[in-house]
Amino acid sequence: MAEKNKEKKIKLPIRKIVSDNIFMLKLLHKSSPFLVASCLIVALLDAVCSFISDTFLLRFALNGINENRSFIEIASVIAVWLLIRLAIISIVNLYYRLYYDIKITDVKKDVHSIVYSKATTVDLACYENPEYYDEFVKAIDECSTRSESVINSLINIVYTIVRFATNFTLVVIIDPVLLIFSFIPLVTVPLRTKLNKARYRKEMDLKEENRRKDYSRRTFYLADYSKEMRLTDMSSLMLVRFRESGAKVIGLLHKHGIKIGVLDYLITVCNEVVTTLGATLYAVWQTFVTGKIGYGDCIVIINSIENISYTLTYTTDDLLLFQENALYIENLRSFLDYAPKITDGDKALPESGDIVLKDVYFKYEGASDYTLKNISMRFGKHEKVAIVGHNGAGKTTLVKLLLRLYDCEGSITYGGEEIRDLCIDEYRNIFSAVMQDFHTFALTTAENVLLRKRTPDDDEIIKNALQQSGLFEKVEQFEKGIDTVMTKEFDEKGELLSIGQQQKLAISHVYSKDNRFVILDEPSSALDPIAEYEMYNQMNDACKDCAMVFISHRLSSAVMADRIYLMEKGEISEVGTHEELMKLNGRYADMFRRQAQNYAEVDV
Repeated sequence: MAEKNKEKKIKLPIRKIVSDNIFMLKLLHKSSPFLVASCLIVALLDAVCSFISDTFLLRFALNGINENRSFIEIASVIAVWLLIRLAIISIVNLYYRLYYDIKITDVKKDVHSIVYSKATTVDLACYENPEYYDEFVKAIDECSTRSESVINSLINIVYTIVRFATNFTLVVIIDPVLLIFSFIPLVTVPLRTKLNKARYRKEMDLKEENRRKDYSRRTFYLADYSKEMRLTDMSSLMLVRFRESGAKVIGLLHKHGIKIGVLDYLITVCNEVVTTLGATLYAVWQTFVTGKIGYGDCIVIINSIENISYTLTYTTDDLLLFQENALYIENLRSFLDYAPKITDGDKALPESGDIVLKDVYFKYEGASDYTLKNISMRFGKHEKVAIVGHNGAGKTTLVKLLLRLYDCEGSITYGGEEIRDLCIDEYRNIFSAVMQDFHTFALTTAENVLLRKRTPDDDEIIKNALQQSGLFEKVEQFEKGIDTVMTKEFDEKGELLSIGQQQKLAISHVYSKDNRFVILDEPSSALDPIAEYEMYNQMNDACKDCAMVFISHRLSSAVMADRIYLMEKGEISEVGTHEELMKLNGRYADMFRRQAQNYAEVDV
């Protein structure tokens, strides 16, 4: 199926090729309106100058010698042109160094910004879809490269058209028969089309396999994997995987290399042997045997044929490059055209209220069974609610639904309004969520606390948040305090936190903003049970004016909850307070007693 999709992408109609390249040119023009026009002007100027220097002046000089013109006359014309050419070269060089290089870099930045902005709107489900994720990665990888490639292709087309037109005119004047040799490169167009497609297939296959190889490679130097790689035999396994991926890459190079090599050989023979040598033999015959062409015109005509052949060869290359660009731009357009399923509603966000789930069902795309089944629960605006259960019970999936990272079957309301009918950003902003797979960014401590752009008035908020999370004393010891960069990836003076300290840093974000609901999805897994219990007590005090939902497979923290939901296999099996569930003497009571040895300081 994947191979069929790949083939489908390769076979683009001309209309689509034109459309894709125009799409990219519009992006370029929007970012820098004068860039494309100025590049075309410079290309036109450069092509005219090349013809004058390489062909016209050579013919002028040789004909001048045959016509017995004086050396001074010939040299004067060449000298004047030399001065003009030096001035033009200086201008063009300044243009590329001081304008083009800066603008094209700025354009790439803008194109990347468009892609990154789009990425924030893409449904979370897309990241879990391998086919779509591959397309996403290809769009990211190629968007800036193809933006420059499109503009360079357009520049080359203008340059070669002018170069072709001038040399073509000269050949027609001298001997039109020579045009037969000029058009031989057109015979290779079908071969070049096949070569382009073969190279595209090769790059796509290599990109996919290289990602696997790079993943294996990263496990040997990233800190995330360092302990497992030393304490287990994973290093041997990953080395085997790395070698397997390397072998597959070599296999792909062999698979595609033969076809690409044969096509390249045929194209080279056609262009360099048949065209250039054939035209040379004909011109020499016409000069020395028939006498129809003079010595000067013979030399110039060979040069012009080479120029025409070169022009046609690289014009077809540039035209085919437009096709190649289109193949990649299709990935970008497909990504940018993606319509998210999670969209904004048009109702105003209620000022307050409960979150209520009623008859909620949910299953992931492609899954055969539901992850959540018949879920009905309520989160009061000032309640502390615990959701407990073993790993795989569906707790984290439930959090994703509460944050509307996915839509579900059934009803989820906030303040009586369906959350589908509310603005996504406004709705999500009522939450502070600390997930079990949180990440520490290679930014300052302050930015990791705020998770937004910092303002001059934020320092007290940051320090207060760190104090409440229990990390302030540690941060105070840093040389730069809250301005210390986390990790050493970009700063040698950056700090590395333990997993427990990183969790406290993640939790400090909760204290940095006003919340209506706080969700803690097992953020304390690196803390011991007593430290976890103390953390939840602190959070309980800090969340007096808002609701708190905490997810855990440990039950010590559930004691303080106003209500506890026990989840098993995607369903709610028990509901009640800690006391009520202990009296029920069901699954919750059994789990609690089994874990009680870890909760010596928790009253049962």
